[in-house]
Amino acid sequence: MTAPSSHIAPWYAAYLILGLLTSGMLPFLLPLVIADISHQLGTVAYVTGAYNLGLLPAPLLGRLAERAHLHRPLFFGAFVVLALAFAAFPHVSSVGPWFVLALLIGLATGAAATVATLFIVDFTPRAEWGPRIGWLQSFNGAGQLVGLLLAGAFARGGFGICFTLAAGLALMAIVVGHFGLPQDGARRVRDQTLGHVALLPTLRAAQLGTGFGGLLHHSHHLQWAGLQVVRGALRGPFARVLIAWAAYNFGVAAFFTYYPLMMRRSYGVAPELTAVVYAMAAGIGVVLFLLASRLTARRGGRIVFQAGIAVRLLGFVLLGLPFLVTLPHVPVIALAGFVLVVLAWPVISVAGTTLAARLTPIGEGAAIGLLSAIGALATVLGTFAGGPLVRGLGYGVLPVMALVGLGLAEFIMFRHRRRHAVPSKG
Repeated sequence: MTAPSSHIAPWYAAYLILGLLTSGMLPFLLPLVIADISHQLGTVAYVTGAYNLGLLPAPLLGRLAERAHLHRPLFFGAFVVLALAFAAFPHVSSVGPWFVLALLIGLATGAAATVATLFIVDFTPRAEWGPRIGWLQSFNGAGQLVGLLLAGAFARGGFGICFTLAAGLALMAIVVGHFGLPQDGARRVRDQTLGHVALLPTLRAAQLGTGFGGLLHHSHHLQWAGLQVVRGALRGPFARVLIAWAAYNFGVAAFFTYYPLMMRRSYGVAPELTAVVYAMAAGIGVVLFLLASRLTARRGGRIVFQAGIAVRLLGFVLLGLPFLVTLPHVPVIALAGFVLVVLAWPVISVAGTTLAARLTPIGEGAAIGLLSAIGALATVLGTFAGGPLVRGLGYGVLPVMALVGLGLAEFIMFRHRRRHAVPSKG
């Protein structure tokens, strides 16, 4: 049996820093900084939407890396862009420059994450993909936990220092990322691209570290291979899974854009406490990924997916109650709802991915790509839609959006159960 240490490379530390910066610090601090400077709630959504837009070209950059043998330039170039963008962020104070910088940060984040995975699937035997990507994502998840705690320490101010620190950490990633990294000129193990192989076992391992960052809560590594066969996919039970996934992502996107501000202004929960609670829930969630995977294999993807949606529905009900009735201990109720929202993600992620892969008529790799692409696009649309709604109606609209999206997803899956028998294996 191969020792776990043989699946860990020193350059994984760079991916840990990526998680620290873009899944931990950035999603938490970005809305706080923009709201404090601009005093415009809509601006938060536009800048966050720019970040999400920047993530979308990641698969194209991955394909460029493979075809032109540009893995290392794209990987290290992404961290250079991150360092420059983080350094510049506290020195601008209008929506235009913020939009551009957020777009660049999203572009760099997607490039670094995609190429990091390609360093494994392009340069190591297929039998090692699962454990190596599992460890890679575990490093990213650990970085996210540290980033959340670090962001909480700066939640009351010192944003300029924090962003300067983030720029320095991005440069540090360039240094540590050189150790043990495959050379572009090395003989690659395979010739086909990531989107054209059956990736379900690999993605199950990769899910260990994803899903906790506010802006990346919805994300798998984005792949567009499924869009090439979209006509054959958008029918039958698989289509209903895609629609449910889109409704879910659209509904929750705005909440994950504004949650630090909402927790502070609507429930009286200090941002530093929100960060600590989020980090603790994220740590528990790592274990839930494993449990959800086992439960999905035993009970079926649809049932587990519906259970995850139900838990998130309950969380948003708790978050919405203080807007409807006067309640005691509002911060406690809000934190309880917030924890349920975070803890539901591992269940939804594992079950949704497995269900799509089992029902697909187009192959597992393409199905995961299509699921990810639709989720990403729905997140962008939900983020942009949330801006004017929050500006006009206040934070109370965020639980409503989430409940509508989640309720629609649950209804679609209920109809799916009645019309189609899903195999028990998920």
